[in-house]
Amino acid sequence: MSLYELVPERTLLAPLADNIRKRFEMALQLMHSTLSDRLTWEQIASRSAISPFHFHRQFTQLFHETPGQYLHRIRLQYAISQLLMSRNSSITQIALSSGYSSSQALAKALKRETGYQAKQIKALGETGTPDETIALLSKLAHPSQHRTSEVVQAPIEQQLASSMPCELTWFPARGIYTQTAHRGDWHSLFNQHGQQTAKMLCATPVLELDRPWHDITSVTGKWRTPPEPNDHLIAEGYYLCTKVRVASDIAYLNALASLFRQTELLGYPLDNHGSLVEILLGMDARFTGTASFHFQIPVQLAIT
Repeated sequence: MSLYELVPERTLLAPLADNIRKRFEMALQLMHSTLSDRLTWEQIASRSAISPFHFHRQFTQLFHETPGQYLHRIRLQYAISQLLMSRNSSITQIALSSGYSSSQALAKALKRETGYQAKQIKALGETGTPDETIALLSKLAHPSQHRTSEVVQAPIEQQLASSMPCELTWFPARGIYTQTAHRGDWHSLFNQHGQQTAKMLCATPVLELDRPWHDITSVTGKWRTPPEPNDHLIAEGYYLCTKVRVASDIAYLNALASLFRQTELLGYPLDNHGSLVEILLGMDARFTGTASFHFQIPVQLAIT
């Protein structure tokens, strides 16, 4: 199975000539990697060897928002991700690392764009459900290509996810050993284990996916087959699978939601005794920063 690109920026830049696209890719990488430096979009354009005038005009045509709006949106995305995941960082630390001048500046942006306070988002990372989290993150999704006052299209992440390919695969029983703390923070897991994450998986019971985050009992660690007696068992069976590259929490959650929708459309009943399996295949800090996953949903399949 090939890796599906669920990265709106790659899709939107595809029509450009190679030399122009490389400059835009450099600009996007600067935007994503220097948030705490508080660079303006004009400074980023100049560092990418593009005149601010042409950068603003062409960026707005391609991305359906201005460079300033895009930079504001990814800054807020990063802040929300840190608020949801970070247990040890203060709101002020998160604000500064996201490129805001103060926690008050972050609070104003959060209230305006999401209606939430920072402390409410921190609480959501513990007591909220996956559905509540995706509803929050969707407020900062990439704007659709065709927006009018009469028609509101789904965000680009959701549109791309709807075309994500999948395939049915049978897996033998697997066992997880050398368990490690995870809590959904894939960046920390990759920073700790590097490419070894490709030999690890995270298993989450299907029946727990509508619970608050603190009540979900995911197990993460290296896996082997056949499993040994003390391993955490992942049952053999059929799984609906996809391999996908994402660049944001919004794309990640939309990919998972789309895979669950496809199980319904294909008429495969979920195996409620099974576990959602997630394998982090790798991370790439270039461009907008991406992560590649192999998702597997357990299904019941009658064999005749």
